[in-house]
Amino acid sequence: MEERELAEVIEQQQYFEAVPAPSPEEDEGTRDMGPLYPFLISGGTNTERYYFTHINDTTKYKFNIRPKYFADESNYAEAFPKRIKEILNANTDPKIFCVFDWDTIYGIDAKIKKHEDFEKQFRTEIDNGNVVICPSMPSIEYWFLLHFEDKTDLLKDYRAISNILAPYFKPCFADPTKNLKKLLKQEKYLQDSTWVKNLCSDGKLDAAIKRAEDNIKAAEEAGDLANQSYSYVYKAFKER
Repeated sequence: MEERELAEVIEQQQYFEAVPAPSPEEDEGTRDMGPLYPFLISGGTNTERYYFTHINDTTKYKFNIRPKYFADESNYAEAFPKRIKEILNANTDPKIFCVFDWDTIYGIDAKIKKHEDFEKQFRTEIDNGNVVICPSMPSIEYWFLLHFEDKTDLLKDYRAISNILAPYFKPCFADPTKNLKKLLKQEKYLQDSTWVKNLCSDGKLDAAIKRAEDNIKAAEEAGDLANQSYSYVYKAFKER
């Protein structure tokens, strides 16, 4: 095995042990032996990556995740298709959850067009349930907020939600004195799984799943989803 390939396998094993790493003969980042857990690809290279890694390690929910499945939030519509095609080509009937923040394209016509093109490219797979689109408006921080509070006000950006989330969420971390943005963006705070254990404890994860699903269902029935915050991340836990 070349040195570069060996280094990548070591990185995968270090951060993503919940799902066994493929053998050198298998296509990188895929498995077709043993239980085929859902695949998780996401925008965000730190918060989402460590969140789902710790979910794998500390809860009953398991995902196939690799470092390369986490991309720059702003260009997910270009980064996701390559990963989706890799997974579809190497696995039979996989489930792929695509997690990203909607505020990265909110109100930007050119980026909304790219999103529409992204969905159109995988319309068949979306319709048959192989690809599941899981945006959060404004961001995954709203998904975290639902663990503590049932709030549907339209929050348009990180600043709007961080002020509400911080008093709930900062105590989940080992050092709650730090600024919330630092806690959620810096690896040294995220790599300890304590924050995810605390976030999900005492039924809070189940509460978030129910709140997210119920709120979206009610808003869609009323044709009012565009006027509130929401998170489809619940589907990664419920539609398996």
